[in-house]
Amino acid sequence: MRKKSVIVIFLTVLILLSAVALGVSSVYRVEFVCVNAPLVSIAAKDEVEDLQEKLQAAYEKQSTFSVEKTRAEEILEDFPYFRLVSFEKAYPNRIVVEVSEDEEVYATPAGTDGSYYILNAEGTVLGIRENYLNRSDNAENLLITGVTVVGEKGAPLAGDDSLETLFSVCADVSLRLNGIRKNVTVVEVIRPTSLKEDTMFKFTMREGVSIYLFNPFEMKEKKTEIAIDKYLSLSSKERLRGTIVVSEQADEVVAQYFEEEWSIS
Repeated sequence: MRKKSVIVIFLTVLILLSAVALGVSSVYRVEFVCVNAPLVSIAAKDEVEDLQEKLQAAYEKQSTFSVEKTRAEEILEDFPYFRLVSFEKAYPNRIVVEVSEDEEVYATPAGTDGSYYILNAEGTVLGIRENYLNRSDNAENLLITGVTVVGEKGAPLAGDDSLETLFSVCADVSLRLNGIRKNVTVVEVIRPTSLKEDTMFKFTMREGVSIYLFNPFEMKEKKTEIAIDKYLSLSSKERLRGTIVVSEQADEVVAQYFEEEWSIS
């Protein structure tokens, strides 16, 4: 008799625990995915709504305890303008995902069809389109020319051995000028010969003056520093025309200003 009572009590407790577990499980299931996304451009609004729908479909009704951010990272691969900032579980039944929108900075021809790769500050391809107007302010992005490249959305631009140095130099210029796009209109990679050391980067500044960095692969930080120092030292009138040439002379980096624009022959 006592044995049967123990079994009955055990079964009763087991049933109660199962009921509690089912109740807890039903409460701790994802009902809503909240996406926080400070927007840089109006165009991103629809993309955020699409992203929220896809995240909602991916996580809805899953256990809040067991969900991971891996699925969110996979979904974001189809949204190259956005980066995952944080992934948090808001118990009992919500997930809060914060993303940031990358700004467009550069553009470069994507081929012979007139389209352009649109790039962020690090050179990642954000999109491909027929113009290179910035989707935030509708002004032109900084155009990169003189390179042969390949790219796909969400991946770094590739195909030219000068790209790593180019984006590094541009990052230094941007830092020293508090933004490169508002100060530079075009960056051209010039190769007068097949020798790497003969390569030049030409920066066309918005006022009109041009800056040439000779062999930017060597002492690039020093050359960039001296180039921008020389540019900032020019008068407003001097910045309207002419050329700044930065090169190595007797193992020193020298910046020279010429009143006329250079032509590379």
